[in-house]
Amino acid sequence: MVMSEEPDMVGKEVDTVREEKGKDKERVSDKEKDLAGEASTAFNSGDYTSCLTTLEKLEILRPTDIVLAHNKIVVQCRAGEVGEGGTTVSLSEVVQQLEGLAKTQGLSLSSSRSEEEVESSVLVYNLAVARFQQRHMLQASQLASRLLPLSAAISTSFARKILFLHCELSLALHQPELALTHAAKLEEMLGDLQGEQGDNLSLEQGRVLVLKARCSVMARLTKTLKKELKSVSLPGTLGQTCEFVRSHIEALHGNHRKSIKMLNSVVQIAGNRVFPHYYNNLGCLHQIMRKPNLAIYYFKNALDRLEGGETGPAGQSTSWLTQSQVLYNIGISLLHAKRPGVAFDILLEVVGAHYLDPHVWFHLAECCVLAHQPDNQNQGRAREVSQGGAGAGLSYKLVATNPPQPTVGSTNTPGATPVLSMDFAYVCLKNAESLLPASGSGGEGVFCEGVGYIGNPVTWVEVEQLRVAIITCKAYTALTLGDYVPAQHYAEEILTLQTPTKPLPGCYQLLARLYAAESLILQDRLTEAMLHLDPDTVTLGDTWEASSQSLAQTWYPDTLDTGKQAVQYNLAVGFALREEWDKASTIVGQLYREGQDVPVQVLLLVLYLSLRQGQVDRARRIVRERCPATSRPPDTS
Repeated sequence: MVMSEEPDMVGKEVDTVREEKGKDKERVSDKEKDLAGEASTAFNSGDYTSCLTTLEKLEILRPTDIVLAHNKIVVQCRAGEVGEGGTTVSLSEVVQQLEGLAKTQGLSLSSSRSEEEVESSVLVYNLAVARFQQRHMLQASQLASRLLPLSAAISTSFARKILFLHCELSLALHQPELALTHAAKLEEMLGDLQGEQGDNLSLEQGRVLVLKARCSVMARLTKTLKKELKSVSLPGTLGQTCEFVRSHIEALHGNHRKSIKMLNSVVQIAGNRVFPHYYNNLGCLHQIMRKPNLAIYYFKNALDRLEGGETGPAGQSTSWLTQSQVLYNIGISLLHAKRPGVAFDILLEVVGAHYLDPHVWFHLAECCVLAHQPDNQNQGRAREVSQGGAGAGLSYKLVATNPPQPTVGSTNTPGATPVLSMDFAYVCLKNAESLLPASGSGGEGVFCEGVGYIGNPVTWVEVEQLRVAIITCKAYTALTLGDYVPAQHYAEEILTLQTPTKPLPGCYQLLARLYAAESLILQDRLTEAMLHLDPDTVTLGDTWEASSQSLAQTWYPDTLDTGKQAVQYNLAVGFALREEWDKASTIVGQLYREGQDVPVQVLLLVLYLSLRQGQVDRARRIVRERCPATSRPPDTS
């Protein structure tokens, strides 16, 4: 699920270039100096309309001055941000104008950084900020990387703005470790200025504190952060962002009720202004609390806020929460609410924008699997082994049948067609697996720096967990489609992923053994199948992690003991297929208790073994206990 905070104002900083008189080698007249001074004074006081008017007068005198043209673009942007009439320009126009200035200066943005580029660092910075505000994060990051390492020729204040931008870009690209590195450098630079006292420095220190807190939350390093933020009181948007961060920390620590309380306090601090990410975070919390339908309600409210309001000048959204993120969250909650059809349609829309994210492809496959197998309650407890019979009178016979199994269904649509089918699930799983980075390519970092991930940063451990889940689902899908040989290979591949240092959770070991055994049995390789069910070699671990503990509905088997019983049952079936009745009866006797509810498959196996071993009385007793008398038709004379 997706958790989001309101970003501070770092990404919206725009630096102004130095005054024209220091740049141009041409002689500057006194009138030009006066106009430049007036423009600078108006800009610093926030009177952008007067500043723009002065710059237009100066432009008549210096029509070929590139620095003047650059400053005019900056002032137009600032004027548009504060809503001064007649000066609004779109971000696409700003990018085109800045790129045109770069070409005029002979600056190549595609080649490597040159020594002369230091003089154009402000232009590169502003272009990176414009790309950042367009949410073209990769392009913005490529531009910002040209500003590092920091040059000694730039001012200290400009250097801090560059580091602020790099921190925001690293967070946007889900690189918390790199963001923490930039934040530490920023904090060090502010520490060198402790001798200077003033409101500006204290405000900047607050921004650095919030930025570092956001980096730490994304990196999941929150042990000392909780106490540090509790004692901090920040004004305005910084205080709101700080409360969002504190709420996120409580959610990470499992204090969901307290996290909701803090989210509500943000609305009060903001003067009852409701943010889109407020509803989004509420939805995430309720999804974690196993309330998917309530989560869907909050996610839809977040979507309404994004679509109906919260827009700034030039129609740009003021929230960094994207529509595709909210739609993704809605799809996940619908999946947990057992509404795979609706979830499938929504996730199909999401995958168009996030086709590089393996999570989206995997969840699309889950929709297909859930539509094919809504639940496995028929694999659980049952009291009856028959639904009817045949004949009449003394020749009446009960018919013992297996629980009904879902039908795969045969359609004429190709597997690549996006429909709720197991064939399309197979395609989605192949896409998901191909998008995962190779095992062992993580280097020294904790997080996988994948650009396509829609949710929170993913650690390398979680990447391997997702890989195991995808391969397990591929094995099930292959079995369902009748591809027994690939199913066997997928199941055995899961077992090869287990190492002494990285043991597989018990549920995945169980599924791998069962899928491998079933595929081998269906290939008529019974001896090999029995090896996967041998209690002397099969271990399911001591834990049942990554099972249905986070789902609103439990699936069978849902504990370690029931998992071991599933292996015992399949082992007994294997012995029965080899006609080793005594061994099969011994094993199934450990699972069957008179008068207790047991899985219907166990009952059928007990009944079958009783008949094969000539224990007719026992079979009749099972029939009387498990079959209602009303199912037998009246005797005919």
